[in-house]
Amino acid sequence: MAIFHIRITEANQVIKLDRGIHSQNMTLRKVVIVKNKDQTAPAAPAVLYNYKGGVTISMDFLKGGLQIASNTNSDEISVPFAQEVEVSHVNYDLNFDAEDIDQDFQVSVFNYDKSSPTTQPSQPTFDTSGATGNALMYIDLYFDYASLFDYNQY
Repeated sequence: MAIFHIRITEANQVIKLDRGIHSQNMTLRKVVIVKNKDQTAPAAPAVLYNYKGGVTISMDFLKGGLQIASNTNSDEISVPFAQEVEVSHVNYDLNFDAEDIDQDFQVSVFNYDKSSPTTQPSQPTFDTSGATGNALMYIDLYFDYASLFDYNQY
């Protein structure tokens, strides 16, 4: 059993792996969301990003309408979490047949319902420095799958 780990640190990011992964069954096991602590004082509340209940993650290798059917976000992973929690662990047991995963692929993160009100964008802010209260520091996704190498090649 092999582990596939992705760390997302930007709303639109190209993930670079040291090698591609051949097409096979994958299982999403865990998503960890780490946000910066809200550093605003109660007397002076700031306008915080509204995640609308979590985030939606789009990855190139899930595109094409063949893996996740939904009435809200086909081929995207919805990750719910509480707005005020700094570290959220969401356990999954989602199996799907991934296409070949290229060495470089695109990942995009949106608020939970992908809405874009006039007051804020549909994509949340990431701040790995920890300076911006309520911003995402990073999102880790953990998948397991059968094999890193394709032993069926001739």
